[in-house]
Amino acid sequence: MAENPFDGLATRYQANRPDYPDALLRRLAGRAGARDVPKHAADVGAGTGILTRALRAVLGPDWTIEGIEPGADMRRQAAESTPPSDNIAYREGGAEALPCGDATLGLLTVAQAIQFFDRPVFYAEAGRALATGGLLAIVQNNRQWEGSPLLEAHERFVEDHAPGYSRHYRDFDLLGELRALGWAESAEQMDHDWVMTMPAERFVGMMLSRRTMKPAVAGHGEAFVEAALRDISARHGNGDGTVSVPYRTELYLARKG
Repeated sequence: MAENPFDGLATRYQANRPDYPDALLRRLAGRAGARDVPKHAADVGAGTGILTRALRAVLGPDWTIEGIEPGADMRRQAAESTPPSDNIAYREGGAEALPCGDATLGLLTVAQAIQFFDRPVFYAEAGRALATGGLLAIVQNNRQWEGSPLLEAHERFVEDHAPGYSRHYRDFDLLGELRALGWAESAEQMDHDWVMTMPAERFVGMMLSRRTMKPAVAGHGEAFVEAALRDISARHGNGDGTVSVPYRTELYLARKG
C-alpha cells in the first residue's frame, strides 16, 4: 500500500494545529439544521478529527457523526483524541469514493483538504451522498502571509527548500466551482479574520506537521528545518517567546436542491 503523505505527522498535527472559529461553526450548524434532512454528518479528510469533534459540539447529540480518513496514522490519532462520549466513528475512505449510501447525508464537511482532492470527482460524490436539502461545507484556515513578516519568511523558506511547493496552492475559485454544480441550488461564502498568538515552539511544531514540509525535511534533515523555523520565529516573533499568526478562515456552503 502506498504511503499516505501525512503518515508520521499525526501526533505533531494534533498537538499544534489550530481549531476553527466558533462563530463560523455555529453559523454552519444553523444552516445545517435549517432543512428537514437526515441528521447524519460525515467529515471527509477528517485527519486527526479537529473539525469532526467540533461538529459534535455545535450540532449536538441528535446527529450521527463520522470521520472519513484514508490515512491510518491520522485515523489512529483521531480515535485517540476523541472522547468516547463524543460518539464519533472514524472510517477508512477517500473523497473520490465516499463510503456513504445515496442521499444519506444531511451534512458533508471538508476541512483543510479540498486542495488535495480530485474536485470534480468529489463534487459528484457529494451530490450522490447528500440528501435533498443537505449541505456541503468546506472550511479552511488560511494563514495570511501578506503583511506578515513571520509568514512571509516561512513561505519563502518552504518554497526555497521543498521542491514543487508554492504558497498559492489554494488559489482557485472555490465559490465559483460550487455555484457551477448542477445539483446545488445555492452556494455562499463566509469569512472570519483572526489572529492566533502561540508559543514559538508550537509554531515550529505546526509547520513541521505540514505534508508540504516533508520534502524539505527529506532533503535537508529535520534538525536543519527545525533550526530554520526557530530562527524565523526569533526574528519575527513578539519578543516574549511567542509569535502571532494572522488567519482568515473561509467557510463555503453548497445546498443540494
